[in-house]
Amino acid sequence: MGNDYGYCTVEMALPPEDGFAAARAAWHDTLDSLLLPAMAAEGLSVMAHGCQPRTETLGREYLADKGHYQFWLAQAERFPGHYASDAWPGFAAVQFNIDVPLPDVMTVCNTLINMTPLLCAWGANSAVFGERVQPWQSLRMRGYMELSESNPFFADRLLFPRRSYSGLAQYMRDAWATSIFEVTRAGMIYRPVAPELTTAEFAAAGEAEFVDFHGAKRTLSCTVDDLAAGLVFYWPAVRVRMRLDETCGVAEILAAVAAERPESVLRDGGRGTFVEIRHLPTMSRQETFAWLAMITGWLENIEQCAELFSPWSLDRSRAAMPRVQAHGWHAEVAGAPLTQWGQQAFAVAEEGLRQGKTVPAEELEPLARRLKDRTNPSADATACLRAEGIEALVEKLRM
Repeated sequence: MGNDYGYCTVEMALPPEDGFAAARAAWHDTLDSLLLPAMAAEGLSVMAHGCQPRTETLGREYLADKGHYQFWLAQAERFPGHYASDAWPGFAAVQFNIDVPLPDVMTVCNTLINMTPLLCAWGANSAVFGERVQPWQSLRMRGYMELSESNPFFADRLLFPRRSYSGLAQYMRDAWATSIFEVTRAGMIYRPVAPELTTAEFAAAGEAEFVDFHGAKRTLSCTVDDLAAGLVFYWPAVRVRMRLDETCGVAEILAAVAAERPESVLRDGGRGTFVEIRHLPTMSRQETFAWLAMITGWLENIEQCAELFSPWSLDRSRAAMPRVQAHGWHAEVAGAPLTQWGQQAFAVAEEGLRQGKTVPAEELEPLARRLKDRTNPSADATACLRAEGIEALVEKLRM
C-alpha cells in the first residue's frame, strides 16, 4: 500500500474478536480511526486492490527494509526467469484467521485448498498491472504458482502443497520437509549456509551452519522454536497455525509426530489451533466481509462442502488454475462449468449460515451478485481501465 508505487508496506494484524459483527466493527474502526488518518497525515493513499495498477515492476527498490522480505527476494533471485514482479511478496492480501476444532482442521484445510480455482474466479482482483490489462486475473495467484513451479525453494510451500494431508502429523512433516527460510537467535536472523537444508534435516542432525545478514557464519543447534518456525514459513492456501509445547524437546516432538500423535506436543493439547485462509487479495470493505461470511458458512457446513468438492482433487485443482486465470467464471473444472460449482457452493454456505446462526445469510449478497453476473473485482478494473483510463481506475480504487 502507499503512494501508488508500493514504497510503503503496511501490515495489520488485529486481535481475535468474538463473532462476525465484532470483527467487522473492529476492522472498520481500525481503518477509520487509525490507518486512513495516519496515511492522510503523510499525504499517502491506500488502495482497496490486490496490487498497484500503475506499477510496471515491483522489484527490490520497492521492498520495505525487512529481513523477511530480503530473504524472500534472495531466494527468488537464485532461480531467475519468471516474471520479475513475482519475485517480491507484495501481493496484497486479506487473510482470515478462524478457530476450527482440531478434529476438523485437516478437512477444512484440504477442502478449501482444493477450492482455490473457485475462489480465484470469484475474488480475483489484480488483472490490471503496469497500466495494462494482463492475460490473467490474479497477480497473487500467478505469482505464487510461477514461483512454486520455477523455483525449487518455493516448490510445495506456496498455494498448493505437495499433496493433500492425511492428518495434522502429515501437515507438520510436509512443512518441515521444505527448505529452511530463516531462524532467529536473540533477535538476529540467520539462514542456512546450505540453501536446501530442511527443518527435518536440521532437526535430525541436531546442528548446522548458518549465516547472518553480515555474512558471519555460526553453528546453531536445532531448538523447538526452529521447529515452530518451520511451520510458520510454509504458505499453502490454507495454513494451520498451532503452538508447540515449549516444555517438550525436539526429539520428543519429532517422535510424537512420527507416531501420529501431534496433539500431544501442542500447547494445551491443540486448543487455540486455527486456520489462516490466504487465497484472497485485498478488496472493498463490503466484499471483504461477504467473503468472511461465505467462508464461515462453508466451515459451519464443512462435511457437505467437502463432499461437494470431493471430485476436485489437488492435482485437478492445480491443473485448472491456468484456465481459471485466463477465463474466470467461463472455465470448467471436473467436467462442469465453474458457475455450476459456484451455485452449489453458495447454497452450502447459505445453509451453513442459517444453521449456525453466527452470521446473517444476507451478508452473502455481494457475492451472490458476482455469481449471477459472472464478474469479480478484476473484471471491474478491466472494464474501468478500458472505458475511462488509468486515472479513473486509480481514483475508484482508493479507500
